[in-house]
Amino acid sequence: MSKLIEVFLGNLWTQRFTFARMGLDLQPDKKGKVLRSPLLYGIMCLTTGFELCTVCAFMGQHRNQIVLFSEALMHGLQMVSSLLKMTIFLAKSHDLVLLIQQIMAPFTEEDLGDTEWRSLNRRGQLMAAIYFMMCAGTSVSFLLMPVALTMLKYRSTGEFAPVSSFRVLLPYDVTQPHVYAMDCCLMVFVLSFFCCSTTGVDTLYGWCALGLSSQYRRLGQQLKRIRSCFNPSRSDFGLSGIFVEHARLLKLVQYFNSTFMEIAFVEVVVICVLYCSVICQYIMPHTNQNFAFLGFFSMVVTTQLCIYLFGAEQVRLEAERFSGLLYEVIPWQNLSPQHRKLFLFPLERAQRQTVLGAYFFELGRPLLVWIFRTAGSFTTLMNALYAKYETH
Repeated sequence: MSKLIEVFLGNLWTQRFTFARMGLDLQPDKKGKVLRSPLLYGIMCLTTGFELCTVCAFMGQHRNQIVLFSEALMHGLQMVSSLLKMTIFLAKSHDLVLLIQQIMAPFTEEDLGDTEWRSLNRRGQLMAAIYFMMCAGTSVSFLLMPVALTMLKYRSTGEFAPVSSFRVLLPYDVTQPHVYAMDCCLMVFVLSFFCCSTTGVDTLYGWCALGLSSQYRRLGQQLKRIRSCFNPSRSDFGLSGIFVEHARLLKLVQYFNSTFMEIAFVEVVVICVLYCSVICQYIMPHTNQNFAFLGFFSMVVTTQLCIYLFGAEQVRLEAERFSGLLYEVIPWQNLSPQHRKLFLFPLERAQRQTVLGAYFFELGRPLLVWIFRTAGSFTTLMNALYAKYETH
């Protein structure tokens, strides 16, 4: 049992599992492609696109009803987010695979920092598994709760009146049992795509951010080891290897930013309106509200935000800790003026803030506050419009 748990908490197990459910593999084939089952992936994308069109039609028909419009907007935004993330993932799959390899490279052998990396990686995979359970709970509750209510109503009244928590304008009549069963089958593909794409892409970002912060910690441990056995006889005081590793890590951070920038941008833009729509479902409830789904979905949206922003914040803090430690290690009092000038260059670069960005957004705690404020402003506006036009 312990070996099974160890496998589950291994490198990228959750990500590999969720991507495999969509017909993808993080290990590219001989042609360098990660898409192993185009048919399965195409069916998921087509069904999601179809449901997105029905949601947009519903929003157009009920554009004057704020409550129904905001609920449909919540579902539509999540589908748009999933489709965009997976499109970007496939377009940048080669860069993402290379990024994973570069992050794992320093920890492939038993060296300084390897034990801590394994511990952090197990903890990260445990959090990824919990996040997957949240997404799975969201999908299952979204599908099964209406089906269960429909069956209970049919058993008590003998009338087949489908209950749905999905605000869509379908081109077919779901009051027919066989059509309703077909629609449920379509929803299985849509909800599987949501669950797997959200879990896979978001936790992959979190794993890469964890890898960057772990590499900064590894550099800090190397600095502490150099301080304990300082070698003043060398012209570089034994720090040249640290500077080379730091330069490599800075390039890796830039590569991370260029690879994940579009995905992080989609997440930040969508999450503001998504949060507003979720809050509106609590403060402006209506009939047939699926509170089980809403509870799971609220946890997913909040965890999504934490993965991106707290992950970036952790990288920034580890980089700051490394720069402070580098200043403490260098024996400034024993250096000649010429050596002091030379060491100022890497020190100045190390003290420059390390930022994970998304175009004109800088991920971190300030952005978290901005998102909450923006979502709160949107919610206040919609609540005021609801009170003015729909409660009289």
